[in-house]
Amino acid sequence: MTVLAVPLLVLSTLAQTPAPRDLVARAVTAMGGETAVRGLRGSAIDFYQAMFALGQEETPASPARANLTVGRQVTDYAGDRMLITTEGRNPTGAVNKVRRVIAGSIGMTETNGVPAPDNPGQVATLERFMRRTPERLLLTALDNPAGADTLDLYFDRRTGLLVLTETLTDDPILGDRVTRTAFTRWQDAGGVLLWRQLDVEVNNRLQNHSVATAISTNPALSDSMFAIPDSIAARAQRSDATPPPVG
Repeated sequence: MTVLAVPLLVLSTLAQTPAPRDLVARAVTAMGGETAVRGLRGSAIDFYQAMFALGQEETPASPARANLTVGRQVTDYAGDRMLITTEGRNPTGAVNKVRRVIAGSIGMTETNGVPAPDNPGQVATLERFMRRTPERLLLTALDNPAGADTLDLYFDRRTGLLVLTETLTDDPILGDRVTRTAFTRWQDAGGVLLWRQLDVEVNNRLQNHSVATAISTNPALSDSMFAIPDSIAARAQRSDATPPPVG
């Protein structure tokens, strides 16, 4: 994991650049302090979102079409569990109601009342998303810098907050895939500062624009919220981040 401060430093000030761990510690302090951040057992976020279907344009010159979604995301950090309920409208105007659960390294997606097991890559994607939320990512950087993820982290020089993560991966279609995730509009949520806007760019094109309209921390979490029926769990495959072969 690499950490950098932004705005970028000029050469004359490079000698004053803080150590990476100091940047991470300062960001945790800016969020409310290490005790408060470690005290986060879970969160509930109401949001709206525009997802752009990059690579699925009608012509090379066409803009990417957007799927518009409103929903709620409940995350259990301690149990590595997540529940997402959404209502989305795709470019054709069709409305889909989706309920998605990740728990115990397997997942289920229920679309308009019809449940099905998630594939291993889908589960791994959501597990990675949970690990890379600022409140979890920064603690990992403090406790275990050589963790499961490799990212560049950028921090605001004035506030100390994490403002951007960047990854470089190999995409079977795009080749080099540079993904930048920006966290902005930080606001208090029960004694901890959390982002209210998230924007994801892939190769300099906007893929995801999300705005949190309400956030609560440490909500009541029951096992029933994350329950996956035995009939689905029996067919579900465990999380695997390895992409399937192409061709």
